Amino acid sequence: MMARARSSLARWQRDPSSLFVKICGVRDEATARVCAEAGADAIGVVHAEGSCRRVTREQAAIVAGAFDRPSLTVGVFRDPDPADPLLTHHDGARQFHGGESASLVAESACPGRLIIKSVGRDLHALTVWSACEFVEALLVDAEDPGRGHAHSAAWLAELGTCISALSKPVILAGGLTPDTVDEAIRLVRPAGVDVSSGVESARGVKDHGLIRAFIASARAAHVARSRG
Repeated sequence: MMARARSSLARWQRDPSSLFVKICGVRDEATARVCAEAGADAIGVVHAEGSCRRVTREQAAIVAGAFDRPSLTVGVFRDPDPADPLLTHHDGARQFHGGESASLVAESACPGRLIIKSVGRDLHALTVWSACEFVEALLVDAEDPGRGHAHSAAWLAELGTCISALSKPVILAGGLTPDTVDEAIRLVRPAGVDVSSGVESARGVKDHGLIRAFIASARAAHVARSRG
């Protein structure tokens, strides 16, 4: 089942045989251009209230315009009002990062638009959301996302034994850095990885060198895993 699941995510990738890499919390056009040049498949613009990385609708449009794949500028929402203009007017992919209902996710579905549902360390929730026809990919994050809290090696290994049974591809997030992403990929074998705080010089401030290093490390780890 994992082969079929990964093929659904592959159409969003630059190279269907490669790892899907997303840089989240992008707030400016210079960083968006660096992500594109470094080979990121997607970037995230955060609309969740309370986040230090939150952007306005106007800022999100500028960021999307600077990325070479505007449809893969992912709007990140947490328990949004279905009528919120930030949600209804976001033209790119959408990521739901809260306790959203399946009906809200269904309302946001649109042909050709990637829908990602974030799930914490809850294997049952992963199974439930994997059955949702409107979700194309699942993102496993830390319980307190965006703060650099990493998963334990034991949890990553447990997750790695479970995802092959899911019908949707899994994107791994949660405390990843250029130095730790290779081991996480080895343990989990995810379809993709997502990073925010792990490529920052200060909270909410992206470091272009770390972005490049993360993407390079993730790609190298994926190649090594594939050969192994």
